[in-house]
Amino acid sequence: MVDIFRLLGLPSPTSSSSQKESEQSVISSSSGPTTVPSSDSAEFLDLSSVQWARKAGPITPDRHLRYIQPDDRHIIPHSEISERLREGDVVIVDLRRLAHMDAQKSACRRRIQEIANDLSIHAFVLDSSEDLILVPGLGISVDVDRHILGIETDLI
Repeated sequence: MVDIFRLLGLPSPTSSSSQKESEQSVISSSSGPTTVPSSDSAEFLDLSSVQWARKAGPITPDRHLRYIQPDDRHIIPHSEISERLREGDVVIVDLRRLAHMDAQKSACRRRIQEIANDLSIHAFVLDSSEDLILVPGLGISVDVDRHILGIETDLI
């Protein structure tokens, strides 16, 4: 039988019968616990405890991803979007519902651009028809040099 290490051009590890026997004994003995430890035992690890968290104290999300579509009157809540962006949330505005209303769609795009300009942030389009617009909130960084978010003309 061909040695796989020699086939790949790697040095063959030294193999002795004692190493193989010790590996087999470790493999056979590491089959895992046969019973579930109780929450009072020392073997039980409570991963929801504070010591396992990255921060001291409970972890609560402080930023959210908001998905917004126009309502029945074909408008989007501009003041709420502006407030959420100030809080650091990421907003995705979906204008596909306004496919038959080009004037209303362009008005919504202009208003989103005004909100982004007021906050000194950029708005990005995620598709070629400019129906999906992503606006990162304050404090969110976006790599615009490599165009990670989508097409090359992603700035509105």
